[in-house]
Order: sequence, then C-alpha cells, then structure tokens
Amino acid sequence: MLIKNKAIQEKNMTEENLGNIEKNRILEEVFNQMDIYGMVIDDTNTIVMINEKVKDSFGDVRGKKCYEIHHNTSSPPNFCAMNHLKNGLPGEELFFDDAVTKKWYEVKVSKIVLEDKILYVHLMTDVSEINLKEQKIVELNHALRLLNKILRHDILNYIAVVSMSTELMKTEDVELKQKALRSLNKSVELINKMRDLESAISSGGELKNYDLKEVLNQVFLNFIGINFNILGNSTVKADEALFSVFNNLINNAVIHGKTNKIDIKIENDESFATVRIIDYGEGIPQDLKDNVFDEGFSNSGKRMGLGLYIVKKTIERYGGEISIENTKPCGTTFILKLKMD
Repeated sequence: MLIKNKAIQEKNMTEENLGNIEKNRILEEVFNQMDIYGMVIDDTNTIVMINEKVKDSFGDVRGKKCYEIHHNTSSPPNFCAMNHLKNGLPGEELFFDDAVTKKWYEVKVSKIVLEDKILYVHLMTDVSEINLKEQKIVELNHALRLLNKILRHDILNYIAVVSMSTELMKTEDVELKQKALRSLNKSVELINKMRDLESAISSGGELKNYDLKEVLNQVFLNFIGINFNILGNSTVKADEALFSVFNNLINNAVIHGKTNKIDIKIENDESFATVRIIDYGEGIPQDLKDNVFDEGFSNSGKRMGLGLYIVKKTIERYGGEISIENTKPCGTTFILKLKMD
C-alpha cells in the first residue's frame, strides 16, 4: 500500500500533473531567485514583469518604460538591445545607467511569442567592476607605451653621442674601437626591435585592408642596392605592424643571410594569401629552423632572435601563420599565410 501511494505521489509531481497555478508559482520563484536583473517588456518598451533583484535596486518599475528608468530619456537610445533585435541584429548591448545606479550593465534581450502577444525578456548583468578594470588596463598600457617611447628616445640620443665620440676618438687599438661601435649599433638595433615588439603586442584594434604590393614597395625603400622582384598581389587584413613584419624578414635576409636579391611571390586561394619571401643568401642551418621564431633565440651568440619572434606573434594576431623552408640551391624562403579581405 505504501509503495502504491509513493508511486502515486511521484506521478502527481510530474509536469503534466502540475496545475497552471503551480507552474506559474514555480516559474515566478525561479525568476526571483536569478542572480541577474530580469524584466519582461512588451513591444512598446513598457515593463510588465520584474524579479526581486530589479525591485531591490530600482523599485517597483512595472508600467514604466525601460529607457525612462535607466537613461531618463523620452525614447530608446540608438544602442537599445530591443531595437537591435527588431532589426535582425543580436539583442545585446553594453550601457551605463546614468539615471539611477551609475553602473555599467551588459544586456541580453530575447523575444517570446504568447499566442498573439510579443514580449521581450530583458536580462542585465552588472559589469561595472570588470569595466573599471579594463579601463585601468587601457590607461596603464597607454602610460607604459609613453614611458617606453620617452626612454627609447633618450637612450638613442645618448647612444648617438657616445657613437660620435667613439668615431672621433684617437686610439691605436682600432679593433677595440670597432668592437665598441658594433656594440652601439647592436644597442640601437635592439631598441628598434623593442619598439616593433611593443607595436606587435599592444596593437589590438580593428584590422584593415592592406594592398601587399603597396606595403612591400614602401618597405623596399629601406634597402638600397637590393634587387627585388614581386610576382602577384593581394589585399589582406592587417594593421600598421605589417610594415614591420616585412621589414624584419627582409632585414634578416640582407644582414644575416647576406643576399643581394629577393623574390616575392603572392598566391591567393579562397580565404588566404600565401606570400613567399625568397632570398639567395647563406641560408639558415637545418638544426636551427625549428627555433628561429622562439623568443630570445640566438645563433651561436651572434644575434638576438627578437625580430622573428615579433614577426610570428604579429602574423598569429592577424589569424595567419608563418613557416620556413630552404631556397634551392641556397638561401631561405619565409612563407606567410595572411587572411584576405
């Protein structure tokens, strides 16, 4: 008998056996216990239902327009999530409640249809703390870039003075003098690479369209006496650091590969442009090819591998990739895959 009664009780607790009143109470309780600001709004932006979290922060705002509550305006703002949804866009927005709480909120709106009535579920999350932290990070990055720029400028000025003084120095030890000058030149090169690295890691804005042939022709102006040849062209998604990418690769081929000729071949498929930068210099030893893009890589202590590390990180930020292979009969070929427009 007890077993039978238990089975009946379990049956009575299924959704099919719940009455409309019970269902409504359960849904209302779930709505009120949500740790998020929940509202139901009609097609005229009038608030018809709220949960306890909204009531605690904004009061009983039923019957009022949502934009009157949060923005103290007579019409919805142009970033209104409901309007986005009505226009076929994602019903999302990030806004500052300048009328009541003075906080930032992330909003997601979805549409529900009940017979002949259209309603909107309006869910808000307080993201003020996250937004404040992001603003502080932006401000800190800006300050660090400014300090770095000032530091580079001042150090380069000091190096220029030391270099000029060394050139004018009268000494019989010519080798020592040349060693000092080489060290100063390496210092200048390292400072410039740090500038490129800053550009590579701090630039995170919207990518734009760049004509590869135009970019390459501008970079070629930095290399007098080198024979360049370009076959093909493409438009790719990148930012200003793309100039640094090609400048680093070509400089690597000229200075370290000792090439006097560079061919560039550009081929396109449906999504990517493949750029081959082919030099005919000394090449890179096979046992070093897997490490040339590593941060701080050096070849027998001759040079820092910061330039190629910058190139790899920049290309990856564009959603592309870079690899390396031998040029026959000698030299090195860098292969870049860049997203097209």
